[in-house]
Amino acid sequence: MDADTAGQERERSEPSPIEEAAGERLGVERWDRPLIFRDAADAAVDNGLSYWLVLLLSGAIATLGLAMDSSAVVIGAMLVAPLLGPIMGLSLALAVGDSRLALQSLAIVGGSLAIVIVTAAGLTALLPFHTLTLEISSRITPTTLDLGVAVCSGLVGALVTIARGKRLSAAIPGVAVAVALIPPLAVAGFGMAAGWQTDVIWGALLLLGANLAGIVLSGVVVFLLIGMHRSDVVDAARKWHEDTEITGLAAWICRLPGAGKAKVFGSAPGRALLVLAFVAALAVPLTVALREVIRETRVSAAIEQAMELIEREGTTSVLWRSVELGPHSSTVRVRVATTVGVGADVREAFTTRATELAGEPVDLRLEQLPVAAGDASALQSLLHGRRIDVTESAMWPETVARARERLEQAAWSLPFPQGAEAIGVALHVEGGDTPIGSDSVEVSYLAPWPLEPQTEEVLGGALRTAVGHPGLRTSFHHAGPALLELQQTDTTALLTMITVLRRYPGLRVAVRSAGADSIATASIVAALRSAGVDSVDVERRSDPGPMELRMWRTTRSPGREPATLQ
Repeated sequence: MDADTAGQERERSEPSPIEEAAGERLGVERWDRPLIFRDAADAAVDNGLSYWLVLLLSGAIATLGLAMDSSAVVIGAMLVAPLLGPIMGLSLALAVGDSRLALQSLAIVGGSLAIVIVTAAGLTALLPFHTLTLEISSRITPTTLDLGVAVCSGLVGALVTIARGKRLSAAIPGVAVAVALIPPLAVAGFGMAAGWQTDVIWGALLLLGANLAGIVLSGVVVFLLIGMHRSDVVDAARKWHEDTEITGLAAWICRLPGAGKAKVFGSAPGRALLVLAFVAALAVPLTVALREVIRETRVSAAIEQAMELIEREGTTSVLWRSVELGPHSSTVRVRVATTVGVGADVREAFTTRATELAGEPVDLRLEQLPVAAGDASALQSLLHGRRIDVTESAMWPETVARARERLEQAAWSLPFPQGAEAIGVALHVEGGDTPIGSDSVEVSYLAPWPLEPQTEEVLGGALRTAVGHPGLRTSFHHAGPALLELQQTDTTALLTMITVLRRYPGLRVAVRSAGADSIATASIVAALRSAGVDSVDVERRSDPGPMELRMWRTTRSPGREPATLQ
């Protein structure tokens, strides 16, 4: 070797001032770097039978912990997972430019991920239930914050790796928890076995990719910062490959064509930029998810503040609330129990305030359930305050008929929410010396969707109070919506309506279409009349929308429009 070549070799092995300062601050001497490589590389390719058994068991523990919704069990799976070694080996290989170690580490990491996913899927398939627990749900909506956690975890992992036996190595269990690759792998396996739930699988794999990319990137940065790409480390890597006997999956990778001859690849900045580009690609969907979380938080806070306009102590209480986020606007569905009613001015004020605070349009769907004291009194007066008994068998038919009539009157007067209407009452009497209060009543109703259990309980309580029999069993049957849209090629809606009409005689029907005299309208009217409907109204609509079919009781006041949710 001539003098010029020797000088260039020394220059390649000499750390830069930044690397010299970083090594001094982190306690890494120049002669430590080859030893750091050897220790980290040994840990990266240590993939004997014990490694795979511990990995498999950690995947099983994580899966059971997720199914049990136990954070402690999931943390235990993180502690025993042996993934930190090969991941740090991949970071080191990218920093040094050792393509052979990179292939070996990447193969071990990839095989480890596959084994955990398969283990989780197999164990999930054996479970008698597939409940989406909180532990699972928390790992299917990753954001940029999760990527930040992964980057910090990788920094800690790299610092522990270069500590080489110092007290900092005691932080390894904490690094294993922070890395947290096992839980998202188990969640992905759960999603595959529990009916191939794509949202669960995609969210878990996205979190896995964010964790893996952040850890590898920060590890590469730390290793480059202390000069692990210098020629003395490259020479140590070459000698390590010559002297070390590799076994297991890493050895099989080395036997692939060309893998055994792979050497340093690319420049150190180029390798770092390659990892950075991968992280940036993952950051795009993570940032979108973070923005959605921020938006959901902002909208929920706006609705919470606006609810002060609706909820009034002693008069109006919120029974149920849900928020639906659309592409550019939100919808809040609120069910309230009120003694005074919520007026249009209050609803408009709520919408205005929520929209201003949320920064986007907020649409209110309000369902009001009147619970004034006068409601029970009105129902009681309908039944004349009489307790109906059936103690005399001779009076049984007359008594049942009278009870049915009065209960129907009470049902028609029940304070149903806006958009719902009673259409039928069925009294089930067991007979014998038994008061009606121990039998049951089923009230059928029309509504856009079934009532919530809380609403049914309030209505049932009003009916029991009116009858004066606390033991009366009440149930409610959703017969269907009062308004149906019918496409020309769709007969399902028509058959649904005909079924309801046959079961509940006395309902009136209106057919509303753009072509009131068309053949399609005439055929619909004929089908309804053949089903036994005595009165079918035909109305013309000005817009070219689909044909509408609406039903209501014939006891409705003339000209009254069907109630709708507000």
